[in-house]
Amino acid sequence: MFKFNSIASGLTFVMMCVSFVNTFGLGTLFIYSSIMNNEIQNEEYRRNFERNVDSKLVSDTQIALSLVEKVHARQQAGLLTEEEAKKEAADLVRSMRYEYGEGYFWIDTFDGDNVVLLGGEEEGKNRLELTDSEGRKIVREFIEKGRVAGGGFTVSTYPKPGLNEPRPKRNYTVAFEPYRWVIGTGVWVDAVNRQLANRQAEQDAQIRSSMAGGLFALAALQTVCIFFAVFIGHKLAKPFNFLTERLEAMGNNDLSMTDENRARMEKILSRSDELGTMAKAMNDMHDKLSEYQKVMVGMAHKDMLTGLANRRHLQEYMENIDKSSQITLISLDLDHFKEVNDNYGHQTGDAALLVFAEVMRACFPEALNVRMGGDEFMVVIVRPIDLIDVKMQLQVFIEHLLSIYRMDHELAGLTVSAGVAYSPSEPVPMDVLAQQSDIALYAAKLAGRNCYRIYHEGMENHPGMEKREVKDVSDFQRK
Repeated sequence: MFKFNSIASGLTFVMMCVSFVNTFGLGTLFIYSSIMNNEIQNEEYRRNFERNVDSKLVSDTQIALSLVEKVHARQQAGLLTEEEAKKEAADLVRSMRYEYGEGYFWIDTFDGDNVVLLGGEEEGKNRLELTDSEGRKIVREFIEKGRVAGGGFTVSTYPKPGLNEPRPKRNYTVAFEPYRWVIGTGVWVDAVNRQLANRQAEQDAQIRSSMAGGLFALAALQTVCIFFAVFIGHKLAKPFNFLTERLEAMGNNDLSMTDENRARMEKILSRSDELGTMAKAMNDMHDKLSEYQKVMVGMAHKDMLTGLANRRHLQEYMENIDKSSQITLISLDLDHFKEVNDNYGHQTGDAALLVFAEVMRACFPEALNVRMGGDEFMVVIVRPIDLIDVKMQLQVFIEHLLSIYRMDHELAGLTVSAGVAYSPSEPVPMDVLAQQSDIALYAAKLAGRNCYRIYHEGMENHPGMEKREVKDVSDFQRK
């Protein structure tokens, strides 16, 4: 198909083709990985942002509710009549603003009579049959959701104050039983979408800049490869076949090298003629491609959802730890996670896992935090540590996590079980610690869940342990 006047020109052509294929493959993989990672980050940011918006709606409404409760307390103390107290409470809520004055609160009675709404003409009127542009009786929904324990969220399509065009709005209402009031506030969805769009635009700009830098580096590498292919091709010596085979292997992303091949390469590298120069250039190319490959492989060491280390990372991490190290393992399991997935969907389950991961990072900042899979997690502490400190950290973690879950009725039923295994004085093999922490975790579940247990000798012989499913811990065996 192709005819060359010399072996040197033929090899030059082959080297250029191989380098082009290799660079194209790396470039394609880099671009694909960057785009996918950007999409994952944007989706994760959207979920977190929407949860934060809901949390702020709850927090702001609770502030308004607390003012009403304080006025009611003064009424109960005999300092105000009920009529005076209701008027003062309504005036306080009516005057409250947030988000530079755009955020406001409203109050309706359980019967639908409006008490507070920006001091407008609707105050004093019954809004029970008020329907939004999509046919929802929004005031009925406000009252219904607000009277649920802890309040509730609704969605309506309603014009902004001063405007005629209906726009979607997410609302939160909560009831104050003594006055038979429902207090609420909301956020316009278009404002939320604008913030999300701005964040995505910034993220897209960053990823484009990163991709441009990566492609520039690949282009520079390709230029170097072409230069050396032309230069060395004209200075070729005998070991042509060997170097050609190595280049073809690199073009196929095979960067491994046997001891025999490495010895042959070292021999060529020791030469001071043109072939030695070529070998050095190819060796440099090999090292640079290995670095790029390591970067790509590193992406496989993190859990895609939570960003925590995964099993593969944990295995390699433990293989590199000094065998004399003192290690503490905390096995964590999210109780009732399957019910959340079944009842509310995987999106809610993913949200629970993301919260779990963030609290892990905050409570165990100096440890290796690992998602083992599903709702199973592990904390790895590689240093001498007092058991009291471990207990305190674990207790803070559980309390903080559950306090966040209880803010969302869909996650309120989740609890955490934990098992701790540690080496108090002498080092204990990782596979043994893994079994011990798993036994302690199962003991916590037998104790009713939502607690932790510290492994002690003979725990595996306790009643009920015979039903424990023994897990494969071969991943933790040290090489």
